[in-house]
Formats: sequence, structure tokens, C-alpha cells
Amino acid sequence: MRKNYLFLVKFLLLVVILIIYSSCGNDNTTGPNPNPPENVDTSSFQYPFTIGSKWFYTVTLSAENIRPDSIRHYFSSYPLTGSGYSEILYDTIVPIGGPVRVIYDRVIYGTDTIASRYYYTNTEYSMVCYGYRGPTTPAFPFKKFNNKETPVPGLFSVGQQFTASPDSFYAFSTIVINLKYPVVKNTEWQMFDFGNYTISKKYLSWENYHLDTSVIPCIKTQRINTISSDYIFYDYYSKYGQMKRDNLYKNKRKTNDLGLTIGFYDYRELINVTSFQIAADNR
Repeated sequence: MRKNYLFLVKFLLLVVILIIYSSCGNDNTTGPNPNPPENVDTSSFQYPFTIGSKWFYTVTLSAENIRPDSIRHYFSSYPLTGSGYSEILYDTIVPIGGPVRVIYDRVIYGTDTIASRYYYTNTEYSMVCYGYRGPTTPAFPFKKFNNKETPVPGLFSVGQQFTASPDSFYAFSTIVINLKYPVVKNTEWQMFDFGNYTISKKYLSWENYHLDTSVIPCIKTQRINTISSDYIFYDYYSKYGQMKRDNLYKNKRKTNDLGLTIGFYDYRELINVTSFQIAADNR
């Protein structure tokens, strides 16, 4: 009788253990995913091009991967921050492209201001930039390439005002195709051919940009420079305009007062749109 009782107790304990184990297994395999993938609208779009449309953004310049540690004190002022403003102003005519539309761009770092104007057309096939006036700025949606050995030369010392309107018009040697339509993932095209190297762009993937409570689908676009893998540039375009730019310049040299290399660092320029206003098309 005692043996039967012990057998029954052991059997019941085994059943309870199996039930608990099975329950735990079900929780792990059938429970809700705590981080489900976010849906992204992959519909094609055209860049907004109505006069009066405007964008406000922040700029953050940072030094990363500083080596050796002994040179870190040279970067004590980083990150550097600024704010920018871009607006589609008016129509005009330029020699190389004929009728174009002007996009004005201005960025402020402390007491320093830089302003420029870029000249575009936007058709059913592509958005093209023909040239610019004034020194280069963050400039949405296309930015002229700068060498970043010395980030933002001439700034962060004394207040300076750089204006765009009185400067000469600089035409690109070939037109710059900034976006191609329709916007389809993996589309790639060449922007510049300098003989010994080229610069092209490619639509990589769709991602959501979060602005306050809004979720804005963007096409992540890479600018590919064949001369160096140290330049890693991404632009994020949407039907509401450019929302973000993330440019990383790797392995920059840090020199001392004698011009001798004392170390290296990576330099990042991050731009995020904080608000925008797309004007109605009254045509």
C-alpha cells in the first residue's frame, strides 16, 4: 500500500513539472514580440518643390574614435551644435540650365553665419542641381563636397557673416542628378566622373524618421565615393523633403602647431529636421 502511495505521489509531481515546463515554453514561443518590426511605407514620391516651402534643422558636429587618448584634450569643445534654415525662394534663369528654382540655405554656429543658394529643376524623371552662390552650407537636398581635414574652417573663432547674394554664380561642370524618379530601392546612378574616381548615389532602404509624434517614411540614400572608403555619407529623403543627413569622415589627421601628425579621429556631421512647412501648389 505504501509503495502504491509513493508511486502515485511521484507520478503527480512529474505531471505538475511537465505542465509547468510546457506552460513556460508556450510563453516563450507564442507570446507577443516586445519589439515588433515597424511598418514603413515604400511608396515612391517626388521632392516637394513649391515656392515658400521651408525646413528648420539642427546641426551637430562631433569627433569620434579619437586615438591615441593623449590627444583627446584637443576636442574638449566637441560636440559643436548649430541651427539651420532652408527655403524655396523663387524662379530665375541660369546660363547652363535655363529656368530654375532657387533653394536658400543658412546655418548658424554661435555668432557665425553661412548662407548659400542652390539652383534646381524638378521633373518627373529627376531633381537636378546646376550650380550655387555663396560658400557651401548643409544645403538641402544637395551639398557640395568639402574636404574635412579641418572641420568648418574659419568658424568658432570670431563672429563672421558670409552672405550668398553678392557672390558669383558657380556652375557645376556637369549637372548634378540629386534624386531620380521613381524612387525605388537599389536604384543607383552616377553624379560625378572625375576620371580617376567617381561619385554616385544609391537608394539603399526605407526607414521611418520620427519627428515629434509624426512617423515619416524616408529612402536612405548613400553617396558612394570610389576614391576612399573613409567617406560614409547618408541622406534621408521623403515626400516632405529631406529629413536627415549623416556624414562620417573617418581617419582624419590631427596635427600639432608644427604640422606633424599626432593622431587620428573620425568626424561626423549629423543634421536632423525639427520642423517643416510645405507650401500649397497654386498652379
